[in-house]
Amino acid sequence: MPVLILVVLAIVWFLPGYKSWQLKRAYDKVEEPYYADTYGGKTPEETYDMFIDALKKGDVELASKYFVVEDQEKWNKTLSEYKKVGSLGGFVSELEEAKEIWKRVESVDENTGMFEYEVVLQKDSTLEYESQKLEFPAGKYTNTTEFLRYPSGIWKIYAF
Repeated sequence: MPVLILVVLAIVWFLPGYKSWQLKRAYDKVEEPYYADTYGGKTPEETYDMFIDALKKGDVELASKYFVVEDQEKWNKTLSEYKKVGSLGGFVSELEEAKEIWKRVESVDENTGMFEYEVVLQKDSTLEYESQKLEFPAGKYTNTTEFLRYPSGIWKIYAF
């Protein structure tokens, strides 16, 4: 009986540590893709340049890897469609023009980079995106490109 009590006490004593260890392992498993991802630059600008260079070479798979992990598959499909319909070159030109006029916006923390730029549409426009037609009336628009720094130190495109 004393041995049984000692076993129960040992289990109760070590169980919280075991649960904590299991939680840490689960958390590490979720975070693993963010540490393992090596596609990106040391600055948001460098990542953006790498993204554009991949697009210029027609490598949409590589270009999609410069986005945050959860958006890479979606961007691979989108960029593949741009390439298929022959609009990749025009997209690259737009990206290069945007970078020439963008201005860095103060970020909420050191792991977020934001850039804004204005676009003026001279006439009403329609854009087809993911099988939807989007209408844009003539006027001035402010666009934002956002980047996130991963735990590994590389920057990824979060949104634009």
